[in-house]
Amino acid sequence: MNTFSYIHIAAATLSYLSAFGIFTRKVGSRQHRMVGIVYAVAMLTTALAGFFIYTSGRPSVFHVFSAITLLTIGRAWWAIVKFRQTRDRTYLRHHYFNMAYSFMGLNLAGLGQALRYAPLEGGVNYLTALGVVYLIVITVANRLIQKVFYGRFAPWFGARVQPAE
Repeated sequence: MNTFSYIHIAAATLSYLSAFGIFTRKVGSRQHRMVGIVYAVAMLTTALAGFFIYTSGRPSVFHVFSAITLLTIGRAWWAIVKFRQTRDRTYLRHHYFNMAYSFMGLNLAGLGQALRYAPLEGGVNYLTALGVVYLIVITVANRLIQKVFYGRFAPWFGARVQPAE
C-alpha cells in the first residue's frame, strides 16, 4: 500500500465516525456545523487520495466514485452557503440530499472494498456481485433518505414538497 492508501483509509474512517456525530447533533446547531465541516473535509480528502490509488495500474470504478464524492460534497457546501445568503429553504433540501448521498457513497465504497475480499464461489464475478449489492443498497438507502427527509423536514417546506408514494 502506498501513502495515499493510508491517507484514504484514515480519512474515510474519520468521515464515517464524524457522520455519526452529525446524526446525533441537532440540525443547524453549532456542533452539527463543526462536525459537518470535519466530515466534509475528511470526505474531500478521501476522494482526492482515492485518485492516486491504482490496484490494476489503471483507473477503476472507484475513481468514478471519487469524482461523484467531490461533486456531492461541493454541491452540499454550495447549498448551505446559498441558504445562509438567501434563507431559501430549498437550498437546505439540496444540502440534505447531497450530504445524505455522500454518506451512502461512503458506505457503498466500504462495502465494495469488503466484497473484494469475500470468497465468491460458483463462478460469480466480482463486478457482477458488486453491481447486485450496489443496486440493492442504493434502492434501500434512497428510500430511507427520502423517508427521513419527508418525515423530518417536510413541515419546513409545507405543500411545496410532497413525498412520492
